[in-house]
Amino acid sequence: MNDRAHLPGLSSSWPFVLQKRVENTLLVGIPLTGTIFSLYWFSAHHLTWVACSVFAGMYLITGFGVGLGLHRYFSHGSFVANSVLASILGCAGSMAFQGSILRWVADHRRHHARTDRCGDVHSPYFDSHCAPTGTIVGLFHAHVGWMFDDVVTDYHTYAKDLLEDDVIMFFHRTHWLWPVVSLAVPFGFGYCISGMEEAWGCLLMGGCARATVLHNAIWAVNSIGHRFGAQTYSGRDNSRNNFILALLTFGEGWHNNHHRFPKSAIQGLRRGEIDISGMMVDLLEHLGLIRDVVRISPPRFAQPTAID
Repeated sequence: MNDRAHLPGLSSSWPFVLQKRVENTLLVGIPLTGTIFSLYWFSAHHLTWVACSVFAGMYLITGFGVGLGLHRYFSHGSFVANSVLASILGCAGSMAFQGSILRWVADHRRHHARTDRCGDVHSPYFDSHCAPTGTIVGLFHAHVGWMFDDVVTDYHTYAKDLLEDDVIMFFHRTHWLWPVVSLAVPFGFGYCISGMEEAWGCLLMGGCARATVLHNAIWAVNSIGHRFGAQTYSGRDNSRNNFILALLTFGEGWHNNHHRFPKSAIQGLRRGEIDISGMMVDLLEHLGLIRDVVRISPPRFAQPTAID
């Protein structure tokens, strides 16, 4: 068995582990509690078009915030954005109940450095102590269990470049503000449209339920996306391309493509691989809002076993 003690960038310091567990309990538990309560609420109140619209709108905003912002821009630098757009992406990503940008990026980069091996943040094949896991236990660990294990990722190892980034550090210092905003916006919108009852419906549907659904869609890329789906590029890790996950996450489900070309701003590489975030990249570039977009040429991505 591999020994995680010899791997860089990992810590089991109790204060940091406790902080991680408390933060994730709140980030997962608050919207989940609201989602469960919404089942009672909507059994006694109508589910209105306003609440459904707020759900869709907030899902789009925070979904792009995670996929386009936290993932493609902040983690991989797949394109260059000005400070205004970077701040918008940071705001949208921070409203997704995913924790601070700095922690998200450090964890994700560690995932790429140790994919499906000892030290991976959320592999369905190894737990946090590098012990092999069965299918069910492994999927649970990759989906949600990793957020409560006894390992934290060191920022200086996996995100040192971001510690001097003013935008990143602003959102890191204020990361508890944005989940509040993420709930306040649906509540305020509903109140302005139709009063207090609509406000509560929008809070539960567009705030809590939306966050919980997006949570599970993103987490499924970690779990299902490393177990089930097509593997165009084999031999590197167990990442998979999954059409359903791609639809739910605006393109992040083309996970095998992403692990083959992690800096690519476009993850749907072939005809039929719908990548909504990739379409947004094209639009932003066309509007002159981003530049230096990393794209993979057809001759390169057409070679399944090609090695850079």
